Amino acid sequence: MASGLLASASVLPRTSQAHFINEEKDRIKPLALEKGDTIGLITPGSSLSEEAAARMTSNMEMLGFNVKFSSNFNEQKGFIAGTDQQRLDDLHEMFENPEVKGIICARGGYGTGRLLQRVNYDLIRSYPKVFVGYSDITALHCAIFKNTGLITFHGPVGSSEFSEYTTKNFERVLLKGKVSVLVKRPREWQDKNTPDYEFYTLSPGVAEGDLIGGNLSLICSLLGTPYDLGLEGKLVFLEEVGEKPYRIDRMLTHLLNAGKLDRCAGVILGVFYDCDALPDDKTSLMLREVLTDRLGALGVPVAYGLPFGHLDDNATLPIGIKARFNADEGELEFLEAGVT
Repeated sequence: MASGLLASASVLPRTSQAHFINEEKDRIKPLALEKGDTIGLITPGSSLSEEAAARMTSNMEMLGFNVKFSSNFNEQKGFIAGTDQQRLDDLHEMFENPEVKGIICARGGYGTGRLLQRVNYDLIRSYPKVFVGYSDITALHCAIFKNTGLITFHGPVGSSEFSEYTTKNFERVLLKGKVSVLVKRPREWQDKNTPDYEFYTLSPGVAEGDLIGGNLSLICSLLGTPYDLGLEGKLVFLEEVGEKPYRIDRMLTHLLNAGKLDRCAGVILGVFYDCDALPDDKTSLMLREVLTDRLGALGVPVAYGLPFGHLDDNATLPIGIKARFNADEGELEFLEAGVT
């Protein structure tokens, strides 16, 4: 839709919105979703395969939503889903469209970081809505929360598998908006025998704070930029996929060298899928050794193996709400709803 506000946002120079990014704004909670609502689908990162697109359509039907595709949905320009301008226009279009009650990113992939300097944060603050995604979408979560105060949701993308666990948690957080939501490991994980799905406490204890985080690579990519979130007093959740242990070590060391975790309230680690070394690889530390070495001495509660990340059982986590983390039990409790 081409309103004057949207049109002006589309031609802003790259640095024209720098005055928005000095500090976090007062929080805004979006309206809860309802069955039958129209959901806007966008591809702000990479494009979808035909198989993933079909799964996405099936997912939206299963959830009981009507769908509206953005004008440039699933365009392709190499490794990104269309030009920066097309993807930026789609983001603005869906926030501004009154028919659309919530926005779900169809996929992560790569490319959202290219948009941050030109996002119209005033527009988003004027039309707050549920905004969901994970992985590369972390960059948009951080930038939107910092510049608008809008609670956004680290959760499944449209083309995710939407297991029973994922679906129930998604609905409890976004449709019912219950305050007392407890995120813990699915019972079915007791039968998983791979190190990826282990649970272990690196540092015991219980902590409370605002919930902040996302994909480790993306969090690191924002260090030193205006979109870098302050983590002091925060419960920091992190997940990763397909990175070797030495790369995990490098990224965590980067956070530590930057002092980002010095005064955090706790660290909640999801499933770092496909990030471990082979047991007989004498040239590498195992993932657990890396996590223990880098995070075990922070002096705050830290645990690995909660159900979020690049996996079928992916809990929806509201960014910016108050929460309580029990590192001994592996439980994350929301102390307030993310929607109103």
